[in-house]
Amino acid sequence: MAIVVTKEDCLAEIKRFFKYYMAYCQSPDPDAVREVLASAYSINDKLRKAGYPNFFDSNEFLAIKAIRNHAIHQAEIHNKARALPLAFEDSIEADLSILCLIPKDVMASISESLDRKGKIAMENSCVYYEKYVDIYPCIFNFGVQLFLYTEKNSLEVSTVEYIEFRNSIEYERENNYPHHVKGGFKLPFGGDVDEFIEKGLNTMEKRNNKLKLLYSEEDGMFTFKGVD
Repeated sequence: MAIVVTKEDCLAEIKRFFKYYMAYCQSPDPDAVREVLASAYSINDKLRKAGYPNFFDSNEFLAIKAIRNHAIHQAEIHNKARALPLAFEDSIEADLSILCLIPKDVMASISESLDRKGKIAMENSCVYYEKYVDIYPCIFNFGVQLFLYTEKNSLEVSTVEYIEFRNSIEYERENNYPHHVKGGFKLPFGGDVDEFIEKGLNTMEKRNNKLKLLYSEEDGMFTFKGVD
């Protein structure tokens, strides 16, 4: 007897994705991103089986699928989460403050098993540096795609994490900001980005401690308290 995948099954996985995504944004645990990748893969699988449109035309999803498959079926991806210094500390130009760095040789190994479409998807959705590849822009943009998808297909959920994500989207709409990001960052005065990745990034623990000290948070939106 074939198993029927329902709308409720899809909603449960959507809830799970945003829960894991928000947890990852706070977590120093390298395994946190594994949960996000696995949930993204599962979302597509359930949506497809329930008769909803799939994400196979998304570069971000194809990259996530490849990284997830490697992490689960092949070998460790050896990822580490790092953060840029807070805005007032350094005049760094960036649209994301978090990086999820995977060694470049690991990403090369993942790409070896991909077809041309998969390789292009990886290159277009991730940010490549000298020694690392940042997959967080890929994850972030997939989260945006999924949120917009839930609106279009009447699959909204009412969890705290989903509402926080929605608040960010609404803020961008009100201020005419783009939802998707390019990733990467630029240092003032043309500084060496690759050297900064090695020596200048913060751990997630340090980032979170500074956020609590210097920012107030309400419904997922942070407001700068100022410094003494």
